Amino acid sequence: MQYIELQYFPVISSIKTLSQDTHIVIPLYDRFRKMTFQNRTIIPSANGLTTLSIPLRGGRENKQALGEVRIDNSQHWQVRHWRTITAAYRRSPWFEFYEPGLSPFFETRYELLYEWNLELLKWVLANLKFEPVIGLQFERPEEEPGKKDAPAIKPSNFQDDLFCSSLSAYAQVFQDRIGFQANMSIIDLIFNQGNKSPSIVL
Repeated sequence: MQYIELQYFPVISSIKTLSQDTHIVIPLYDRFRKMTFQNRTIIPSANGLTTLSIPLRGGRENKQALGEVRIDNSQHWQVRHWRTITAAYRRSPWFEFYEPGLSPFFETRYELLYEWNLELLKWVLANLKFEPVIGLQFERPEEEPGKKDAPAIKPSNFQDDLFCSSLSAYAQVFQDRIGFQANMSIIDLIFNQGNKSPSIVL
């Protein structure tokens, strides 16, 4: 059993780590932390790395538990994010294959951040042919077996050797312009490698 942080399209190393267990637990009683991947993901684009950030009610000073954090849908962020993803990956080998299954998420309104992240995680894991048992915990248990203080992966350090040294390189859309970018959002691997993705990340 492994405790994981629920993220928006996790980076590849996070998926690789959670694939080491068939049972994962998501502690939704933990507080939301700003400047994390809980409400953002990073993809390579023609001009470098692009961060997609989900606006939240209460902004960056939100101090709620993760299970209570609400999305600010007044900013139409889903439309912007999908346009950015489409622009970045429409020339990738597998975008047309995965687009029909992924685009409906960006047309569906989600109120709670964890619900959005959880549905996308399930989509990712299903397409990687890895479907562990997922448990949600809304209240802190007296004991937390399996919960470890692992090094926190954040937008400020996700490309450090600590997280990238065990990852394999693969062809990316804009590699000729900006070079290979390690440890991107898992959708970068899926759109570029398709059914080869499980053998690369799991």
